[in-house]
Amino acid sequence: MLTVYYRNGDILTPYDRADTDPATHAPADLPQNALWIDLVNPTPEEEAQVEQWASIPIPTREDMGEIEESNRFYSENGAQYLTAPFLHLTTDDHRIVSPITFIMTDKVLISVRYAEPKSFVIYASRTAKGGNGLINNRTNSLCILLGIIEANTNRLADFIEGVSEKIDTASHRIYRRPDNTRPMSTQNFREILNEIGAHGTFLSRMRESLAGVRRLLVYITANSSPKTQAKDTRSWLKTLERDAQSLENYVDFLNNKINFLLDTIVGLISVEQNAIIKIFSVAAVGFMPPTLIASIYGMNFSFMPELTEQWGYPAALGLMVISALIPLYFFRRKGWL
Repeated sequence: MLTVYYRNGDILTPYDRADTDPATHAPADLPQNALWIDLVNPTPEEEAQVEQWASIPIPTREDMGEIEESNRFYSENGAQYLTAPFLHLTTDDHRIVSPITFIMTDKVLISVRYAEPKSFVIYASRTAKGGNGLINNRTNSLCILLGIIEANTNRLADFIEGVSEKIDTASHRIYRRPDNTRPMSTQNFREILNEIGAHGTFLSRMRESLAGVRRLLVYITANSSPKTQAKDTRSWLKTLERDAQSLENYVDFLNNKINFLLDTIVGLISVEQNAIIKIFSVAAVGFMPPTLIASIYGMNFSFMPELTEQWGYPAALGLMVISALIPLYFFRRKGWL
């Protein structure tokens, strides 16, 4: 899908599709005040249309997936090509990271994406409302890019806050259990491990996205002349760099908490297993004396006087009970039970 946004006073407005090219559903000629061209899962016809407008090549999906720095950030035909990973929600409720390429020209920003992060929708809806100062006569392609990155950073910050709360909840389930609560079962351990593992995977993807965005901002700062940027734009750029850096640090902190929780759970599993083994060990030791007594009186010797006495059977039972209680009393005095 190809959408062209143009400046209409102090808002961004998508081009009316009533007067569009039937093949691409885009205007035949690029509007003079166009600021942003958004390509979502573009068709070859849409790519050709944008290439005709901007006189620059559009990278393919395979090109966008390259991980080398030189393939993610470069200049060609007077345009800057910038690729960064963005976190987004898939149709099966999984959050994954997909590369999105931004092409900055002197007049217009071109975004090429095969995913639909909500930050793009948020930014488009914000710029569609007047009076917020986002769009003015000085707005250029860099301002649009920084606005999208800011919306993405704010959304990642919300995600991190949510994950932090869930990690704290899982921590309370592990550490703040009442004394009279039954020990955690295998199912409880499995559920907490799955939950913490999912949080760890999500945080690793958020860190990947933040690191890619921060590298993009650093590249823009290093390859843009201060003379071509307004003072407020430079300040905005530095603020976004600091925000991305601080979020990265906080994600690292949460990852350390997750690793600590995982180590704690593994330790608790070992403690529970040792407690179970201790119970069996104590039971085995406790039953050894009664078993010895029963074995003695089970021998087939012809001369065993107790066997003919009336008090022999209850005496043997009493002796077994006493011989079982003595080890248990000894273990209790030693603090082993």
